[in-house]
Amino acid sequence: MSGESKITQAIALGSYFLSGCLAINVSQVLGAPLYLVNEDWYNSWISFTKQSFNLLTITLTQWWAPTTVRVSGDASMRGQLFKSVEGNLICNFPVRLILIANHQIYTDWLYLWWIAHCGGAAGRVYIILKESLKNIPVIGWGIQLSQFILLKRNWEKDKPHLSKHLQKLNNHDPMWLLLFPEGTNLAPSTRLSSKEWAVKNSIPDMQHTLHPRTTGIQFCLQELRQTVGYLYDCTIAYEGVPRGQYAQDIYTLQAQYLQGKPPEKVHMYWRRFQISKIPVDNTKSFESWLRARWIEKDAYIEHYYRTGQMPCDRGITAMPDGTKRKGCGYIETTIKATAWHEFLQAFAPIGALSLVLYTLYNQLPQNFISSVGNINQRAIMDKVNSIGGRSAALKKTLTAYSGGPTLTFDSDQVSNEQAVALIQKATKQATIQNLSTKLPTNSSLKPSNSSVSHDTRSIYVPIKRASSVPILPKKLDAGSSKISKAIIPTRPKAAVSEMSKGDSAQTKRPPSINSKPNTTAPAKKLPAIAQPSKAKKPANTTPASPVKRSVPQTGGTIIPNVKPATTQSKPVPTIPKLAAARQPNKPVTAVGKLATKKSSGAAVISNVKQQNGIKS
Repeated sequence: MSGESKITQAIALGSYFLSGCLAINVSQVLGAPLYLVNEDWYNSWISFTKQSFNLLTITLTQWWAPTTVRVSGDASMRGQLFKSVEGNLICNFPVRLILIANHQIYTDWLYLWWIAHCGGAAGRVYIILKESLKNIPVIGWGIQLSQFILLKRNWEKDKPHLSKHLQKLNNHDPMWLLLFPEGTNLAPSTRLSSKEWAVKNSIPDMQHTLHPRTTGIQFCLQELRQTVGYLYDCTIAYEGVPRGQYAQDIYTLQAQYLQGKPPEKVHMYWRRFQISKIPVDNTKSFESWLRARWIEKDAYIEHYYRTGQMPCDRGITAMPDGTKRKGCGYIETTIKATAWHEFLQAFAPIGALSLVLYTLYNQLPQNFISSVGNINQRAIMDKVNSIGGRSAALKKTLTAYSGGPTLTFDSDQVSNEQAVALIQKATKQATIQNLSTKLPTNSSLKPSNSSVSHDTRSIYVPIKRASSVPILPKKLDAGSSKISKAIIPTRPKAAVSEMSKGDSAQTKRPPSINSKPNTTAPAKKLPAIAQPSKAKKPANTTPASPVKRSVPQTGGTIIPNVKPATTQSKPVPTIPKLAAARQPNKPVTAVGKLATKKSSGAAVISNVKQQNGIKS
């Protein structure tokens, strides 16, 4: 591999591993408050983060250091190991167990943790480690937050600390406790120390393993034997290690993950022992029992060096319930995740947090954190944005009235106060326009700016909008000697438009009826205008039919509603022909001709009576 390829691979691997570890550390810190709420919830959250770290290491091995594992077991493992259709290893192990193994390289724990992944307990693995490992940046933080057990290798100090953790593990389900009784990995220095100790204690030495330390494992079995049924033992051997050399010198972390030289094959030989049959209460007996197991391990590794493989079992055991358990033989598979997307689990909590922050604050977490020191600037910008939003809202179309004009304002040129004033003005004009077009024909309209005195005897003639609108008469006074001016000629639209503006003082109006009241006595034959409040209806008198106006649609004249007064001595006869001539939208031509003559009121009445056949 070239230098550039190594650098690229190192950057990619380091970025992936460190980012994953940091994401898991942040997830563990975020879940810390759960401990104050419910300890079981907190343990479940930590289990999730540990499972995420296990998936991180599995994918790391799968992509940068692909490794093949060959698994086998003795007769005690029948019905425990299987291979799925997809080629994955399935471990049918109990949910609670204690796992021990020989220690050869730094990645032993990684392969054993992968076994827990195959058994569905990756999040429930608890490892007993040296306390010095907590000082490693990033990784040490995760070790402490993952509830791993750290020992100082001073039994007087470690015993109470270990007892406290084991009592908690009695209540955890599932629970896999992983420990290495040798205490350290196999190396030239440790091999020499182990040999010296064997010579000192007059016991035979071993070639491929170190003498185990019995104190820690014995104490764990004593504390957990009420909740754990089996002790599982794994013997590990690495292919490609010549006899007399050490695997830790060949398969270093740099060689495996940076140089692409992982172990060619990892051999695992599994056994299990029932804890109730182990002499955990007798220290001497337990030391002998454990040492015998390690001597057997050394023999299995020697068998591997001679034959290139570990022993295996292919027998069948008939169970009392009629089922059969078969030995697995050799199961060969690769270390890999079950699904390609499982690596995302490590980044899922921090990704969910980032999504929440982005949704609430519309920015990523790093921008949010950097903005904490700029709270005042943030408040000012929020104020500016709110003002801009209100200004933008003014740039929409506003309808002043349902039937009126439509106004559009530009916020750059029109302020809020000006916009309100324009809307109110448009509403007033639209209201006047709608009322003037929707008045009924027979309604009365009194000019607001008229100078006419409000006399109770005055009669106002309504108007109707047409191409030519007649002008309203001022009033009809009782006792008037002239009524010829009650017939009003039509006016052009210009005069009407001026009147509608309220400019009645400057508009020339035709002479009204009796504009100057007549103070002289009325004519003898001129009847007075009837007053409804004072008139009395005689017993055998037929009331006169009222004279009603007829308004043409295109100009013409208007006749006011005038009722001739009745007297007790002689009732005034009706005008049947004139009343019969009243038709809607049809002008009275006979009266229209009289409007152009300059004659007195008596002459007008005389002519009307003659035309209608009324005798004086």
